[in-house]
Amino acid sequence: MGINWEEERLRVEKEALEKHAKLSALFMENRFMFELERKRMINNFINSVKDEKRRQNLMDIQADWDRKMKRAGSDHNRFILAQTFFWEHVLNVWQPSIKKLSTLLKR
Repeated sequence: MGINWEEERLRVEKEALEKHAKLSALFMENRFMFELERKRMINNFINSVKDEKRRQNLMDIQADWDRKMKRAGSDHNRFILAQTFFWEHVLNVWQPSIKKLSTLLKR
């Protein structure tokens, strides 16, 4: 019996939208509880990583992210910072990796 990929995709999408709606409502109603839930979700993910070195790396990355966001000063500045970090990562990590893989595949 094969997996119906479309049904699975729709199920995952539905769960993600439900989780997003819950977190969005919590953000609007109680910012403190939203932050606690966000931290709980992040910690659950990090703690699920079996490799100690990778887990520590993720903790360091998250601490760095939290530190930078804390100093942003406003919601708009946090948004701009998040965009900046994303595009820096695309340009400095993804793009070189894609170029390297492309070169390897052309051989």
